[in-house]
Amino acid sequence: MLKDKVASVVNPLLIRIIFLLPVMVMLFLPACATSRAYLDRTAEGKIFWPGPPAKARIQYMWTINTTPRSGEAGRKGLADILLGDVVDDPSDPRAAMSLLRPFSISMSSDGTKLYISDTGALRVTVIDLKDMSTRHILSAGKEEFLSPVGVAATPTGDIYISDSDLKKVFILSEDGKLKGELKKEFLRPTLLAVDEERHVIYVSDTAAHKVIAFSIVDGSTVMEIGKRGGEDGEFNFPTHLWVDDTGDLYVTDAMNFRVQIFDSTGKFISKFGTLGDGSGNLEKPKGVATDSERNVYVVDSINDSVKIFNREGQLLLQFGSEGAGYGQFWLPGGMFIDNEDHIYVADVYNNRVQVFRFIGVN
Repeated sequence: MLKDKVASVVNPLLIRIIFLLPVMVMLFLPACATSRAYLDRTAEGKIFWPGPPAKARIQYMWTINTTPRSGEAGRKGLADILLGDVVDDPSDPRAAMSLLRPFSISMSSDGTKLYISDTGALRVTVIDLKDMSTRHILSAGKEEFLSPVGVAATPTGDIYISDSDLKKVFILSEDGKLKGELKKEFLRPTLLAVDEERHVIYVSDTAAHKVIAFSIVDGSTVMEIGKRGGEDGEFNFPTHLWVDDTGDLYVTDAMNFRVQIFDSTGKFISKFGTLGDGSGNLEKPKGVATDSERNVYVVDSINDSVKIFNREGQLLLQFGSEGAGYGQFWLPGGMFIDNEDHIYVADVYNNRVQVFRFIGVN
């Protein structure tokens, strides 16, 4: 009898505790837990381009996301098990635990931090590559992001974030505090690239069909490149940018379906690419970058691939295909290549960043 009475009290209490535990964890989690990114290394060293018997030039390395998936490194913690999808509230994308629409990628000068603009989550995600801890930048001061498209880090640790809807380029300190913004009336600022040697940051003003260079020392305008058109040095909706070790600027001239190259003074050097579905053509060029041998990588988003050209525009190789598997893409966007020839590609609609490596030609 006494046993039954105890059970009648304990069981409802236990049920309440189990029901309230996720809520208690939610309240406690922000104060005690550090979110982290996860590396899926399942296919590392198993996928190469081109395939045998040809000598490999590109190696698949790993996938980066901010929530653990099946087969990914790391174990789920108590909060992961209890909360499940509760944290990923579809009505509040800023609170999402995972990457939603990673669009562009940058890296700190010392190679320890990865910056990912996430247009789906309306934020920039910062990943410390030493311990894979993450933090999110949701606003510039009191101004919440609406469409954070571009992100770039400077040698001093400052973070530049372009918001195409707010029509602003913000300057934040390394810890995410607002320091100011570039003094310019943009029509639609999108992608960014930093020339560390010359202390310049380039901004694509896509709707204005030009690229503008600013000093990262005092914010002054250094030069403006281009106007609307199809001739050399002209643009039709420029987007992604890259600066190589020599200071040359690479511009994805999106609706001219090409990449143009300029020197550090803004002088036109060369161009390559044309509309078409052939292997050497570009249907929807996005991210652009160069490796240690100055090969030029271009994300061809519609074709779910990355194409590698030499400086003369000759196609050398392409990798990737449509899908959600390792080394496959779904409308990829921006890219970044680090000093060790790791190739980071924003796999936009697969909600992840995939990492490859240029092995070299020797």
